[in-house]
Amino acid sequence: MALSFLSRLASRLRFLVVATLGAYAAINLVLAALAPFTAGWPIFGVTALAVPPMVLAMVYGVIPVAFRFGAPR
Repeated sequence: MALSFLSRLASRLRFLVVATLGAYAAINLVLAALAPFTAGWPIFGVTALAVPPMVLAMVYGVIPVAFRFGAPR
């Protein structure tokens, strides 16, 4: 029972770490790509432009990779 709990905890922590690092990298890449086009824009405009590619990156890139690394073993 304790081994099962520790195994689940370890897999969830792996998922958390991979998802966090992936989200950090994705948002920084998106913002870096948009920076030349959005210089001087208000933060709400930049955010509105950054959200769609960020959602796509998370749904089709980061989350599947995090599931692969965070799957129970």
